[in-house]
Amino acid sequence: MKRTVKKALKFSLLICSAAALLSCTAEAPVRTAQYAVQGLYSAVLSDDGASALVGSIQHGGSYWRSARNERSFNWNHVSGEFTDLSAVDIDPSGKYAATGSTRTLVLWSTLTGQPDGFWTTPGDIKSLKLTQDGDYALVGLNDQTARFFDVKRGGIKQTLRTGSTVKAVDITPDSRLGLTGDASSKVILWDIVTGEKKYEWTLSNTISTVALSPDGKYAFGAAQLGTAKIWSTRTGKELTTIDTGALKYRKVTISEAVFASDSRSILIGEVNSKVSLVQVSTGVVQKEWELYTVKNRPSGASVMALAYGLGSRYYAVGSNGYLNVLE
Repeated sequence: MKRTVKKALKFSLLICSAAALLSCTAEAPVRTAQYAVQGLYSAVLSDDGASALVGSIQHGGSYWRSARNERSFNWNHVSGEFTDLSAVDIDPSGKYAATGSTRTLVLWSTLTGQPDGFWTTPGDIKSLKLTQDGDYALVGLNDQTARFFDVKRGGIKQTLRTGSTVKAVDITPDSRLGLTGDASSKVILWDIVTGEKKYEWTLSNTISTVALSPDGKYAFGAAQLGTAKIWSTRTGKELTTIDTGALKYRKVTISEAVFASDSRSILIGEVNSKVSLVQVSTGVVQKEWELYTVKNRPSGASVMALAYGLGSRYYAVGSNGYLNVLE
């Protein structure tokens, strides 16, 4: 009897040790830099992570070169005032950036720092995404639409009616496919050329983020405190379910996601400071990191922007205003 109890105790200790190791696999950043003091309203990284655009709570918009942690430009919509930027983006070429406030949208040159277009939107901007060379922008609004803007010459090319506030958008660089996530739990894939719906998927809650692979083959959507899935844009069928059961009593919210250029993996960031590299075909987590958070500030940092760097380097920006370099 004693021998059986001893063996059971030994086995139990082994299980606990293994669980402890598994819970501590998230790695720390290899380098961090502070881009905002009081935190961020919005943030984005260029596709290669070489530059970042943040909407600071205290100081409005600023454009940074992440290799040198050098602030190149300060961008605000009204001279002499700091703008609360609800959404920002950098186009795939890295030549242009866009900033969105309540009802204004501005296109900027990342080479000169000068504005190339200033437009008024018919609703409050909740999300935005630029196409190649900053020619167009898909903008998610609170008027239950996503508008496809010609941000260089002006005008709305398409109006995509979702029936609910559009919380997240993405668009392929070639402007052919658009993706929206709304407050009614719907992820919708759109043919931008015709303005027609291709597929519609329903998740378990308000959509927190969406993403399209650069080649347009895959669509990703995640719900607040709920499910996250990858679908084929060709067939509309579900490919993978991402495990969001990181918290003990409820699922965790994925706040940001970006596909690799070859579409084989996807980086996902969560509101609990965690970043994961996930295999698209299986949903298996290949690596995990924990964002830098300031000591004695228990609120942590929600992941607001992600990018693939060269080789095995990755970048992330947290809501606390810190850039994180991950390896």
